[in-house]
Amino acid sequence: MLTRVGLIRPEDLSLELEDKFNNVGTWRLTLASEHPLAETLRLPGAGLVITGPGDVLMSGPVTSSEYAASPEDRFGSIVFEGVSDSVILLDILAWPEPANADVTTQRVGHDERTGPAETLMHAYVNANCGPGAPAARRRAGLVMGPNGARGPMATKSARFPTLGELLTGIAAVGDLGFRIVQRGAQLVFETTQVADRAREVRLDVLAGTLAGQRVVVSTPGVTRVIVAGQGEQEARTFLSVDNATSVGAEGDWNRRIEKFVDQRNTNDAKELKQAGDELLADEGFTKTAVQAVPVADSDFMEFGVDWGLGDRVCVVAGGQELTAPVTGLVLKAGEQGFQVGALLGDPTGFDPRAASAQRSQSTERRVSALERTAEGGADPAGQVMSLMGVF
Repeated sequence: MLTRVGLIRPEDLSLELEDKFNNVGTWRLTLASEHPLAETLRLPGAGLVITGPGDVLMSGPVTSSEYAASPEDRFGSIVFEGVSDSVILLDILAWPEPANADVTTQRVGHDERTGPAETLMHAYVNANCGPGAPAARRRAGLVMGPNGARGPMATKSARFPTLGELLTGIAAVGDLGFRIVQRGAQLVFETTQVADRAREVRLDVLAGTLAGQRVVVSTPGVTRVIVAGQGEQEARTFLSVDNATSVGAEGDWNRRIEKFVDQRNTNDAKELKQAGDELLADEGFTKTAVQAVPVADSDFMEFGVDWGLGDRVCVVAGGQELTAPVTGLVLKAGEQGFQVGALLGDPTGFDPRAASAQRSQSTERRVSALERTAEGGADPAGQVMSLMGVF
């Protein structure tokens, strides 16, 4: 059962939280060893529910704990590290035949589905770890949130990708967000529509709505996608995919940037185009990366109330207006009070190590997809103790 067993008061908090849009967030909590909930958090399966101004910011399990003491602190303290409940989507694969819990007797090559983007996302989660999954693979306590059937019609074929990888591609073309969060005694898979708040939310140091900012503008990652379907050599199916935004960025930077996508699991023209659209949605535009620190005492444009993770907002930098989605949140709570920072646009724009990691992950995904397809031949076709921090 997902049962709340205690409350960590604000004066006891030493918390760092980093959340990522359509990804797995992390948190780090330091407690005095004599805190009444310290031992509870050290139990396997324990976790936190962290609430914000009007909603749950994040919930998730502990992944590690470390005790340390010194002559200055003889009782010691414990550092707990954890992840968001969306890690479930990283842990679970999308099977070709999810209704069959025996992986040795999968009778089809791919789990192919067609529908509105939001409906597809719910369908894959429900079939692989939600209430509709076989008992052996069903995640205890996980329920499906509302499905508004939003987004364009899409077709996907799944053969053992992680659910998170599968959903990210679908969400990108539908301007959708997703996460798993604890509400009451349930884990809820939730989807949201990205909100365009650029007209209402204008973040500007000169206007007093930002305490600080850093802005990086860079070239697109791709402007033309070559998607390869089934077949060999000159008989293989190829499709060129671009859009107005990518072509516009190509003209702005005077660079035609081509990328190849191996999609040999299908020859369906719609699915091939969707693979190209997903890459363009992720990389096919002039990249803007913004680190922004909202002012702490603003009575308007408050983060978590007037704008939040996933929303598109406007940042004024050097007199230039830049529009970008909110892709990350950093929150710190301690003796200095509560501090919030937001990351807008491309999260790799400030950190070469992050860019390298992203390229490595992309390569691993593509190699994994190729291995899964090659393996398939020519066939196309516990108990969680939850704590609550009050913000």
